[in-house]
Amino acid sequence: MPTACMPSAPAETKPLSVSRVLGEVGSSPGQFMYPRAMDHDGHFLWVIDKSARVQRLDPATGKCVGGWIMPEYLLGKPTGVTVKPGADGDALVYVPDTHYHRVVVYSMPAPREGVTGRDSFLPAQPPVVATFGEYGEGPGQFIYPTDVAVLEDVTGVQRLYVSEYGGNDRISVWEPDGSGYRFSFSFGHFGASASPDQVEFNRPQSISIDRRSSDEPQLVIADACNHRIGRFTLDGELIAWIGSPESVGDAPGHFKYPYGLMLVGDGTALVAEFGNNRIQRIDLETGRGMGSYGGAGRLPGQLVNPWAVTVAGAEVFVLDSQNNRIVVTELPGVRASMNLAGAVGVHR
Repeated sequence: MPTACMPSAPAETKPLSVSRVLGEVGSSPGQFMYPRAMDHDGHFLWVIDKSARVQRLDPATGKCVGGWIMPEYLLGKPTGVTVKPGADGDALVYVPDTHYHRVVVYSMPAPREGVTGRDSFLPAQPPVVATFGEYGEGPGQFIYPTDVAVLEDVTGVQRLYVSEYGGNDRISVWEPDGSGYRFSFSFGHFGASASPDQVEFNRPQSISIDRRSSDEPQLVIADACNHRIGRFTLDGELIAWIGSPESVGDAPGHFKYPYGLMLVGDGTALVAEFGNNRIQRIDLETGRGMGSYGGAGRLPGQLVNPWAVTVAGAEVFVLDSQNNRIVVTELPGVRASMNLAGAVGVHR
């Protein structure tokens, strides 16, 4: 029987201690026009904003070292990105093309030595490895996909998990078929049920895979409009919810629109709360809040509508979306482990 995780007592949200800020508002390389998606591939940051630009950034300086503009964007822009190492230094970039109801997988070439800024942008999109999905409510169809989580082993990709909203509000599972990916199964429906017999979501915005146990990895899903985080088996069985629609708020272990999710690798997660303007660290087993940071505002250490968070080593990168910047900080006890958490990044 799934367990309910109990939050702890309220505590004050502390301002972030900022070591540096990357980006500013604008349309030039290294600038942002309301960024909503971010990941870290072990070397570079990847950001997608509302100008439909996919940017690869140097995490130390914020300089753009590659990118492209999505080929279609008049209907809307992506709200997620997941990046994995590819062959020969290339990067595999999984883009849930939200408003075109599909997932596009790109192979992005490694950065060219000494090339930054506008010269680093590709004249067209990079090679497409795979495209799957179309508009609809049936198997293998999407309405507003938000994120992709990649399940890998030593032989390669085993499964892709795709979250979506807009009425489907479910997780779809895809498997490699030699030439691309084929639909396998899905779980979840629109709603707010907490029952393990009736898995429901209301805008599952981010999804990650907890690889601390190689025998029994788990899915961790930010169910944004139900104000909760869910833990599931790889086959979609509910293990536990943290938070609930009834407990929405700013106390530790409670959430208000959790959009971004980063598994640290030690049994804790960082959650970017769009509605609380903060980053909260939680214990995934108990649901205990272990500290929250940020607070609404435009001053250093404050946030406005953060969409994503990721960790590289001991540094935490917060996508401060409404402020058009990435805030770089360190949080007590937070240091990402690639071996424990799998790929470092948010799914945001």
